Amino acid sequence: MNKILPTIGPKTENVGDIKKILKFSKILRINGSHGKLLWHEKISTRIKNIDREAKILLDIPGVKPRTDNNIDIEIKRNELICFYYKNKSNSTIKHIKITNPLPEISSKCKYFTISDGQYRLKLVKSNKNYVIGKAEERFLLRPKKGLNVPFSIYDDRRQTLKFIEFLKKAKKVRHDAIGLSFIQNSSVLKLIKKKYPKQVIVSKIENLIGLNNSEDIIKNSDTVMIDRGDLGAEIGDKNLFNAILHISELCKKHGKSLIIATENLESMIHRISPTKSEIVSLGHSLSINADKIMLSDETATSDNWLQILNWLNDFIDQNSPEIIKNKSIQSNIFWEMVGTVSDIPIILFSRQGYAFEHISAINPNIELSVFTDNPKTATRCMFRANTKIYFTKKFDLSGRNSHISVNIKKNLNSIFKSSNNALLIYISYPRNKSRANTVSLVTKIDFI
Repeated sequence: MNKILPTIGPKTENVGDIKKILKFSKILRINGSHGKLLWHEKISTRIKNIDREAKILLDIPGVKPRTDNNIDIEIKRNELICFYYKNKSNSTIKHIKITNPLPEISSKCKYFTISDGQYRLKLVKSNKNYVIGKAEERFLLRPKKGLNVPFSIYDDRRQTLKFIEFLKKAKKVRHDAIGLSFIQNSSVLKLIKKKYPKQVIVSKIENLIGLNNSEDIIKNSDTVMIDRGDLGAEIGDKNLFNAILHISELCKKHGKSLIIATENLESMIHRISPTKSEIVSLGHSLSINADKIMLSDETATSDNWLQILNWLNDFIDQNSPEIIKNKSIQSNIFWEMVGTVSDIPIILFSRQGYAFEHISAINPNIELSVFTDNPKTATRCMFRANTKIYFTKKFDLSGRNSHISVNIKKNLNSIFKSSNNALLIYISYPRNKSRANTVSLVTKIDFI
């Protein structure tokens, strides 16, 4: 159940709807690329008022250009279209304005796409202000759709300034995590992390440069998102499958949570059941241990959002992979010993979340109960599947054993729901720069 990451939108903004969605997930997404900031302020406050323990991912817009149309535009096959930022071309062809400057276009580029790679146009001409393409098929261009240019390079400085400017304007939006689009290296991440140290940083790997620098990005992120639409459009659909495998392996190597986004159940916006391709795709996401399956329009703009959530919840329950020990992880003696126990849950008391990453790297599917007094750690852990989070009062360092016992007793039935045994991991005799990790095998009866 906790593998779903729903997006709140105009179809799910009411109090009753949010309460229903919170039964499926305690972490919700709001998309800063759509709607006004006043709406995001109102909705984020509404979510927190309903459940103060709920966490909010604010996905903030980056520098990818989007079409600036407010109505549908019919595009004919072989029609020449000019997408421009400031200055139009001199030709008399159809012109469509875009919201951001074009990225640096590679000489290798032969085509570009609209709407998450759905529609392709042959590149005819381009400069820094516009790109002209010939449509390869007839289609209806919906409002505010993204334009992707393969092998493109985005301006990191412009990207950083846009992130900071948006976050300043969004200071009244109550969020716990920040989604950063088109991350190409760790430099932007480090700057945002320094300015917003209490926020969980979710990096979106969406183009070729980001893919090439994926290990550097993943090591410096709290959580990683693969936006399959943008990534496929930027690197070519034929390269998407291997790219997903590569990123997922690196996420598990470094103990980072992984979100799979875009077109997970898009067909169910208008159907009562998904396509076979979507079912197989979801199965693949589960097989590579994706922590979250993100729903966008499926829960934001669809009348069928509740049916979609119920279907996905049932599918995940029936198809989650068995717990598999990851034998490729190199670790110290303590974590190697923890890794030998793969069939019982783990109870973790952690302030900064370092142990959380070790456990996720050893076994991404192990059932985990995390106690923390750090809001950021609580939010980070919430992105991981098979994880229960218990936010506590400030850790009592003077009587740690008593503190542990009291908190476990309060949540006994929830922690030991699937097993009467568990591994308890915490830091004993904590001192500055000391990490004396301690592990104990405990049973439910120990706390009764």
